[in-house]
Amino acid sequence: MAVRTPGELRQFVLLRPDVEAVLQRCGLDTYDLLLIDLNGNWTRWVFPSEEGGVAVADDLEVPLHRGWDDRMAKRMNKRDHWNDPGGQRRAL
Repeated sequence: MAVRTPGELRQFVLLRPDVEAVLQRCGLDTYDLLLIDLNGNWTRWVFPSEEGGVAVADDLEVPLHRGWDDRMAKRMNKRDHWNDPGGQRRAL
């Protein structure tokens, strides 16, 4: 079964710098493909199989990570102002 690359993902890759992908299992038979740019902006798409997510990452020609390493986790959280020293705080 051929998987069609969603236009939203293609547009994300075309308009943003240095996009990389993370593939993670998110359900019994579903996989998340997260695209994360250099600035920490991200988008995700759910696929019914691991092969579908891999095929789309290959089609988009972005580096694919199967699971999270420290560098990709930091990239994903780069825009999280809750983690900045002196940044916004949660109400008590």
